[in-house]
Amino acid sequence: MTDLTTGTILKRGLAGLCPRCGKGKLLRAYITPNKSCNACGLDFEPLRADDGPAWATILITGHISMPFAFWLLDAQSQLSTFTQTAILIGFVLALSAAILPRAKGAFMAIIWMSKKKEPEPEDS
Repeated sequence: MTDLTTGTILKRGLAGLCPRCGKGKLLRAYITPNKSCNACGLDFEPLRADDGPAWATILITGHISMPFAFWLLDAQSQLSTFTQTAILIGFVLALSAAILPRAKGAFMAIIWMSKKKEPEPEDS
């Protein structure tokens, strides 16, 4: 098996695929990880991303939505405040919903990548 590059592992995680083989699904529901890869058998249990994906989602969503909010408030001044607020809330929710599972996959792939470089425990 060839040595995987960081970019390949990260792309697989962003796509929601197993970081080792790239064939099995990482997530079975919106952000619920599978127990293991159905293609190569990699155990996903130790790949706990915890709050990392939420943090990344907030960071990315904030950086994308704020310029949109300023444009919306400036260029679309003919819209009512209620309409502008509804559009902005919908945009932020849709963007967050799109980013969160990809962030979870990326974090799980990075965790796997960092653990695969650890030396294997030796049997006595």
